[in-house]
Amino acid sequence: MILGRHCARNCGFCCIENNKGIFQPPDKDELLRIREAVKRLGARKIVITSVTRDDLEDGGAGHFADCINILRETNPELKIEVLVPDFQGRAESVETVIAARPDIFSHNVETVPRLYADVRPMSDYKRSLSVIRNAKKKAQDTDIKSGFMVGLGETEAEVYSVIEDLRRSGCDIVTIGQYLRPDSKCLEVKEFVTPEKFERFSEQARKMGFKEYSSSPFTRSSYI
Repeated sequence: MILGRHCARNCGFCCIENNKGIFQPPDKDELLRIREAVKRLGARKIVITSVTRDDLEDGGAGHFADCINILRETNPELKIEVLVPDFQGRAESVETVIAARPDIFSHNVETVPRLYADVRPMSDYKRSLSVIRNAKKKAQDTDIKSGFMVGLGETEAEVYSVIEDLRRSGCDIVTIGQYLRPDSKCLEVKEFVTPEKFERFSEQARKMGFKEYSSSPFTRSSYI
């Protein structure tokens, strides 16, 4: 995770601390530490994600690109996935990350639009879809990925609708997993979704033509 330990938003499902003070600028030494960690681990694939940094003009897109570039210089064979925030819908920020040529560009919608007020109160479902759509327009040969949680009070029909929205926006890979409460201050689990329902979600993803999909209680956004 890059761009610090504090987030500019207050999502109901997340236990990362919301910063109430002044954010620090991106730490360029962080890139060197990540490069060293990848070397020591002998990693063949890495997922780079971040807190949301609405305080930055580009939302941190340039720091994502720098991270990709320094890792590419070190190991051209390394597979790099980025899981980015919505950059407040800035198409130019999406383009900055895409220009660094990650193998997978990912942005999670997290839940169905009806639940955004509680789950992602500072975000917007249509804006998240626009991030996916813009990424696909800029890089037809890059896999575009998204994921969301179930068990927060959504209906089965709403899940099918999100799957369809993602595919029509240019998403190639989708992950669907059970929401688990990370902290007592976070939203409560409304439902532990049955394996049979997850199978139906997988079938819908298959019908919609996703390149890859994973739908199960233990699926997480980095699962595939």
